[in-house]
Amino acid sequence: MSEQAKRTVLITGASSGIGEAFAEVWLEAGFNLVITARRLDRLQSIKQKLLNKYDAKIDLISMDLSESEAPKSIYKYCIDNTIQIDALVNNAGYGNPGKFEDIDWDTHQKFLQVMVNAVVELTYLFLPSMVRNGYGRIINLASLAPFIPAPDMAGLYSPVKLFQIKFSESIHMQYLDKGINCSAVCPGLTRTEFHVAAGMDEVVNTPNWLWMDSKTVAKQGLNAVMSGKMILINGRLNKFFAVLAKIIPQGISRSIARTFTKRSTKYVKK
Repeated sequence: MSEQAKRTVLITGASSGIGEAFAEVWLEAGFNLVITARRLDRLQSIKQKLLNKYDAKIDLISMDLSESEAPKSIYKYCIDNTIQIDALVNNAGYGNPGKFEDIDWDTHQKFLQVMVNAVVELTYLFLPSMVRNGYGRIINLASLAPFIPAPDMAGLYSPVKLFQIKFSESIHMQYLDKGINCSAVCPGLTRTEFHVAAGMDEVVNTPNWLWMDSKTVAKQGLNAVMSGKMILINGRLNKFFAVLAKIIPQGISRSIARTFTKRSTKYVKK
């Protein structure tokens, strides 16, 4: 496929973990890349590594999605450089553990900007051209968290991930007849920098058999959106946990959540 004929995917939070894995699996699928994250040095390193393996065009945008103008700046870069975005992966995100009332409002606001506002605005900005072209693929990286009991110290993480799931469903159903597929990809524990950065040492030290690797999650996510699957819970074990959470009594679920909270509170870094 020529460079002109290739489609292009925009991936946020692509400097590590699942975002970096998404970059590689989309390249394998024949797409060019626009990858964005805060750390330009990491993006440059990833670009060089990928270009050593794949023949593709890779654009880098250093951007902090907690800034309110970031989605418009990303969109403007693509317009100014005549880049048609055919697929969008809203992958950027992080954990913000703590009691809701103990977290200052500015921290909540930045979290919501990254996890809700940026996801919606990027979709809003790039969706019209996808509709005009009759082709679009959108992945919102959600989580297993909304399907299982939420620890008391989870902050707003489960609520925003539930929003991403319902938002994905809404976009998928509204635009399916326009050639647009939108998938919420819901991984459980995945080996990335995520839990380390959030100071969740108790989670990091859980047994290896509970974890998936980033590239497997990314491959499954790509397959899901290409096949038109609205919601993907990655892995049989995670699907089992999601089903189990539905059938066990609420009181037991709450006890489990409180146990996780007591164990994890000791490990939350200040």
